[in-house]
Amino acid sequence: MNKTNKPVWEQPWGYIEGFYVAFGIALSGFLLQIIYGNLQLSGFQYPVNLIIGLVFIVTLVLCHLFFKRSSIVRWLSSVYSTVPAITVLLGIVIILGIVPQFVSHATHHDIPRNLAGLFGWYQMTTSWTFIFVSYFNLIILGFTILKRTRRKFTWRDIGFYLNHVGLFLAFMGGMLGSADVSRLRMSVTEGNLEWRAEDERKNIIELPIAIQLDTFMIEEYPPKLMIVDLESGKVLPENKPASYLFEGENKSTKLLGYNIDILSHLPNAAIMRDSVNSFAVPYHSEGATHAIKVRVSHEEMKDPVVGWVSNGSYMFPHSVAYINEKLAVAMPMQEVKKYTSHVHVFTEKGQSKEAVIEVNTPLSIASWTIYQLSYDESKGKYSETSVFELVSDPWLPIVYTGIIMLLAGSFYLFIVGPKIKKS
Repeated sequence: MNKTNKPVWEQPWGYIEGFYVAFGIALSGFLLQIIYGNLQLSGFQYPVNLIIGLVFIVTLVLCHLFFKRSSIVRWLSSVYSTVPAITVLLGIVIILGIVPQFVSHATHHDIPRNLAGLFGWYQMTTSWTFIFVSYFNLIILGFTILKRTRRKFTWRDIGFYLNHVGLFLAFMGGMLGSADVSRLRMSVTEGNLEWRAEDERKNIIELPIAIQLDTFMIEEYPPKLMIVDLESGKVLPENKPASYLFEGENKSTKLLGYNIDILSHLPNAAIMRDSVNSFAVPYHSEGATHAIKVRVSHEEMKDPVVGWVSNGSYMFPHSVAYINEKLAVAMPMQEVKKYTSHVHVFTEKGQSKEAVIEVNTPLSIASWTIYQLSYDESKGKYSETSVFELVSDPWLPIVYTGIIMLLAGSFYLFIVGPKIKKS
């Protein structure tokens, strides 16, 4: 019984029935998810998704025209269905934000075998539950918009239509367009032009755009010094590894109680070995590495230890300064500060663009967005290969249109202000 002592499922429906329906739709999604697993988006690519969208909108309009007096249609455009539907969708979005998400092409072996995997939470946006609840919210939003059209139009309705239609376009465009999103990976070597890329399944695809890599550059942070356990290879102390960021020659630091003096530094060096020790010599060709000569002392050590420390490169081995049989001063691989690709991009329609692509600085051309993804890590800073991610989302203009309408509607309502009722 609710506040009016009305039995459940007796008209008019209220919040209790709304939560029953919303949870029932979510439960239906759970059951289908357990039986069939996640949806395969490849079966809903254009023009299938476009047909689904048109049928969905036409069905909403026809139901509004011919069944607008139906208690179900009226309830679907009321607050009693809206609040429960949004609440359930919000709960699903919270789970999506908490549970780590796997890419759409991940296999069953990649996804953990637990309840979250059984319910499709590791690939939430392609789960039956998310899709059912999302379309339930779209139905409610569509009927709410259509219900407003029966009222006499006023200037205040502009803000309502901008907000609600914008949300409908952004939400539905994102749902339907997810099947048409292309994410490809392209590797380009300096001086070469490439128009082929790999999809998620390593298939080679010829593209309507080509990338010419003019120059690829990597900037690194200064080298670090650490003390490592020679048996385990772990940096000490294990619970909170300590390190020293190189600041120049004739500097000193203290790691794990050992005094470390920087005697010499070769930014471009080759690592050589004799029968006993390794040492560094100047080397100004490709493959050169950092090398630092250190002196390690401790009050319990009889004599200080002097040696060369280097992180090596694809041409030369790394080198450590042995403190004793268990400990050594080592230099980890340098962290990359920034990597940059200077490119020329061409399209099959004759469009071309010169640009600099970096992480968080992509290039947009035609219907593609080109991101700086990686490089040949085996060669480090000497890599001549740049790896790009190319993303195409044909439905993105619809989503952007919806977002712009939402912003315009919010700005309009802010300017107009709330409606003041006369007492």
